[in-house]
Amino acid sequence: MKTPKLLYRIIAVMALLVGWNTVVEAQLVIGSWQNNSGDGWTDNNSVSITNAANYPTKYEFETGVVAGYPQSLGLHETGFGNTRLMINLTTIPGGVAAFTNGTKLQFTFSCPPDTGAGAGFMQLVQFQRNSPGSGFQQITGSWAANGFSETGSTNDDAGGQPVFHFFTSSPARSQVVTWDYTAFKSNIMSAGISYLQLTFVFQTGGGAPTNVLMNNVVFLAPGNPSIIVDQFNPTNNPFAGTNIYANGDITNIYANWFGSAFSNATWDATMDAQGNPNSGSLKITAVFGTGGGGQFTLMDKGPGFSYAGINPPITNGVGLLTFECDVRYDPSSPTWVNGGVTNFGNLRFGVVPPFSPQDFFGGVQVSVTNTGWVHVSLPLNASTDPNLLSISGLIINEDGQSFGNLQGTTTLWVDNMSFTYTNITFIPPPVMSITKPIPAMRLFAGSAGQFDRQEVATVDQNQSWIGGSYPVSYSFKILNVPASINQTHIFLIPVNSTPGAAPYGYNGVDFTATNGLWLTIGSGGVAILSYKVNQPSANAYQVGTVALTETNTTAVGTWTLKFTGPADGTLTGPTTSQPFHIADANVSTDFANPLVAYFGLQGNNSPGTYEDWASISVTGVAGVNESEDFTAESTRNISGQWNNMSGAAADLAVTTTNDFPAYWVSWTLPAVGFNIGSSTNIPTSQWINPAFYSGYDNGQSPFGMAQQYGPNMWIMLPSEDLPTVDGNPFTQRAPNAFFILSTNVVNPFGG
Repeated sequence: MKTPKLLYRIIAVMALLVGWNTVVEAQLVIGSWQNNSGDGWTDNNSVSITNAANYPTKYEFETGVVAGYPQSLGLHETGFGNTRLMINLTTIPGGVAAFTNGTKLQFTFSCPPDTGAGAGFMQLVQFQRNSPGSGFQQITGSWAANGFSETGSTNDDAGGQPVFHFFTSSPARSQVVTWDYTAFKSNIMSAGISYLQLTFVFQTGGGAPTNVLMNNVVFLAPGNPSIIVDQFNPTNNPFAGTNIYANGDITNIYANWFGSAFSNATWDATMDAQGNPNSGSLKITAVFGTGGGGQFTLMDKGPGFSYAGINPPITNGVGLLTFECDVRYDPSSPTWVNGGVTNFGNLRFGVVPPFSPQDFFGGVQVSVTNTGWVHVSLPLNASTDPNLLSISGLIINEDGQSFGNLQGTTTLWVDNMSFTYTNITFIPPPVMSITKPIPAMRLFAGSAGQFDRQEVATVDQNQSWIGGSYPVSYSFKILNVPASINQTHIFLIPVNSTPGAAPYGYNGVDFTATNGLWLTIGSGGVAILSYKVNQPSANAYQVGTVALTETNTTAVGTWTLKFTGPADGTLTGPTTSQPFHIADANVSTDFANPLVAYFGLQGNNSPGTYEDWASISVTGVAGVNESEDFTAESTRNISGQWNNMSGAAADLAVTTTNDFPAYWVSWTLPAVGFNIGSSTNIPTSQWINPAFYSGYDNGQSPFGMAQQYGPNMWIMLPSEDLPTVDGNPFTQRAPNAFFILSTNVVNPFGG
């Protein structure tokens, strides 16, 4: 009997997330420029910045130029006031109300790195306002007295005026500028607001770059609410539980996660950012070795992650605006000269994500001229960093080798850690999508780790081409390659080149191994065959020798690395084939067995994307000849000839021929309290968890159990999870089914 064709329909369901309510907004972004929109901004002649008269000659959207912002607005300023950025708040929905209800305007002002001149300056030279009450007014001096203040790269600022100076190899920099207009508000509003114009006027000169960068112009309501993490009071701290810092219990909360430079963390009653004799601060001591050796990564989750640093966790990450704290360095701490500015190193802050590695959302470099307390304010954006959606722990890091070649003992204090957030707590519901899978091995770039690999490795350790029966071939067939995937690869790693980690090591053993042969394939089809010898902790294509660069028109298809001898062979891609030669006189010993073959991908900051693999084979080696056709699997596990070496075990999923009909369902985050539900009819009184139909027994995630991959949740619904005709588990599938994403999903029988 033929199986009835299933009809699956996706229903958009509007629902409030658990713990969120709609309230009067206390923040309004009036300039984000993230979607190629002018956001209502014009030049000083009231012509839109995206009008052909202005774009791209005067204004242009630039991608990847400012940390934390996928896209920025660039103003091409070649002198004084040639490009003036203006907004009339009466043309922005809610603009006048935001100004009226608020007291502060905030924006991010950034500059690119030095472009070769090694000199020059960039500054906000004037800030103009115009309204019926105040008339035309402009700020050209006494910036601080007129309500301006800045955080970030402010070493060049003068009296509250935002300025960047340029010098040889000066880096890209940013500062968050705040205009507190409390003193001028009544005057501006005195005659009503039939119009309210705000204009930014910039100046560049002396060889400075000509692209001024702007982001995130926002009105802030007075006293944005904050979530206090720790004020380091002796007995009263929100997330410390019963631990009393005055009794030394701070080491139950704060512990070093990793890094050899860490010495200790204590509570210091003599140091407080507000000079409060009844409070204190966190004192961190670190000893950096010769050559800037070591780092520390302090976390507030106790020794061995035994304590929930922020419990209950912060789950309203979409509304987070900034992370705030105060820091102070002992003047005797070692220093680093970065871009001509001497500072105490790069102090970074981040979160402990639900999966490793750590996630740093920002940092500060405190100049040696600041020996007192320095307030830190770091912007947060959960839409670009999913780790901020739910925060259960913070980390504080300083790397003495990668940032500064620090040598000696660093002593610093941290106080008043908190988050600010907006009162706009209604957020759109998640968006669900459904696709039909194909039988294959799916490798998700699941984690947020830039260098995480998702791969399988041969269990057999005799996979070298040396000593094989030529030709020796390593081959795989790939069915799709997203453009954002950094590389697809084969790594051939001698076991003896990974001391202390044999036979497989860990995710990234190809990097730490002294010897290795790499085939790396970009998403566009460009392949690089390279190898390294006696080069630990390095990428073969960067420090080793490139034996071949081959350009195919696509990465999708079959790739075969074939050796016809110890040093020679052919690389055949989907559209091109070329010979290669390994110019290593000791190739027969440098790459001899035992050797493990690794097949997989590296997402490189593209969490949530994936590749589907049809097959892998290894032939001609002295060890076990491997062959697996993932399109014909009958079990959801890879066969015993492979080890799953992915950054997380759930990053690998095999869809079998027995799973069909099957469906991949995914939905966007945040989705607190949401689950997938199914029904055979609409309307229905109950939406049922699909796992009910298989008795809640699907095996490993993501089969029947949702798994987070990057910014989305994913679930595979195999045939046994599809609704049945009589509504009971393990019976005949229904011909029609509907799915919903909802906070009201029923789990019959307590599953």
